Amino acid sequence: MSDTITNQYEVIYQMSLTMLKMARESEWEGFVELAERYIITLQQTLSDHPEVLQESAEGRIGYIIKALVDNEAEISRNLKGRLDVLQSDITSLNRGRKCNQAYASSFTTTLQ
Repeated sequence: MSDTITNQYEVIYQMSLTMLKMARESEWEGFVELAERYIITLQQTLSDHPEVLQESAEGRIGYIIKALVDNEAEISRNLKGRLDVLQSDITSLNRGRKCNQAYASSFTTTLQ
C-alpha cells in the first residue's frame, strides 16, 4: 500500500512541477486544464492516504508535500502577477469604452 500511495504523490509532484513551469512561462490555458486534474488527483490521494505508513514512505511523502507547498507558493505569486495584468487590461478596456461612448455621444449630438 505504501508504494502505491508514494507513487500517487510522485504523480502529483510531477503535475505540480509542470504547473510551475507553465506559470513561469505564462501558459495559462494549459495551466488551468492541468490545475483541474491536479486538484482532483490531490483530493483522491488525500482521501486514500492511510493513517499509518512505513517510515521510508513517510519520509518520501513528507519531502514531496514540502515541495508541493513550495511550488504552490511560487505558483500563487505568478497567479497574482497574472491577475494584476488582467486587472490592468480591464481598466484599459473600460477607459477605451468610456472614450468611445463620449466620442459617439458628441458625434451623434453634432449630427442632430
